[in-house]
Amino acid sequence: MDASGEERWLSVLRDHAARLAFPDWTSGPDDWPSFYTSFDDAAEPYMEVTVYRGVDRIHYRRYTGDELTTFWARLLDTLTE
Repeated sequence: MDASGEERWLSVLRDHAARLAFPDWTSGPDDWPSFYTSFDDAAEPYMEVTVYRGVDRIHYRRYTGDELTTFWARLLDTLTE
């Protein structure tokens, strides 16, 4: 079954986010990237980028404040190149 356009877009976005957050990471056959964006209790935005190998978390990074803004700008730039 083919993935929808939205699912493919999100897959590409997750992969780009993981490669940007963890430049030394080389994707393995059981690896899958994830990211989560939300707001903390003080209503400040944050983003968590994670890479799992099977069920084990092998990389994790949390972005907040100016670092979050810079990360999103770099992520969007990589998608438009």
